[in-house]
Amino acid sequence: MTGQQLKLGILDCDQLHESLRAQYASYGHMMQTLFMQVAPSINFAVYKVIEGVYPEDIDECDGYIITGSKSSAYDNDEWIGELRNYIRTLSSQHKKMVGICFGHQLLAHVLGGITQKSDVGWGVGVKSSDVLATPVWMQPPLTSFSLLVSHQDQVVQLPSTATVIARGDYCPNAAFQMGDNILGFQGHPEFIRGYSRQLMEMRRGIIPDAVIEKALASLLDETDHLVIAQWIVNFFSSP
Repeated sequence: MTGQQLKLGILDCDQLHESLRAQYASYGHMMQTLFMQVAPSINFAVYKVIEGVYPEDIDECDGYIITGSKSSAYDNDEWIGELRNYIRTLSSQHKKMVGICFGHQLLAHVLGGITQKSDVGWGVGVKSSDVLATPVWMQPPLTSFSLLVSHQDQVVQLPSTATVIARGDYCPNAAFQMGDNILGFQGHPEFIRGYSRQLMEMRRGIIPDAVIEKALASLLDETDHLVIAQWIVNFFSSP
């Protein structure tokens, strides 16, 4: 299967704040915008799982991307419980899944790891991670990568069969892989700087000002979002 033949399902796990929807639409839209830059022939289907919308058949798509969310992987919301069960079903059928931020944390949490609020507090702005492993789909290769991040939860313990593929000083489990069908990234390749900036400004009073100011300054740093997007396409395309 080549990237051009892929059909990917986006499991959209959030509703953007009303003030942001006109400009940024949804996480599903952001994901499609990202991947169109590296593999414009991929077909997408978006499922608003936060509203209980799922594929009628798991084979509707070749693989699934689980988006970010303001919710936590360990929350008891009904929709999160339903998504946990769906992840177990997909995993049992060996369907490929890629989790981003909340999705990354949820995959780890459901499949045997632990996600919780991090002792280091909020991670916002541009953060770098060192690459620890180089699976064949990691082309073009990087020794480290930078992505926009926005989270206070972290994966503090990976499932026993998972491998850390990237770590950062602020986030030891910045990316992981399980077998050939599970992949997670803590960072947001789909975020753009304008959205990240507005999100931080909205969270003043929740995130300490000093953390926000440092993160706003980091928005001048380059990110490797297109390389990460290509890695994800390669991952879904690989046998």
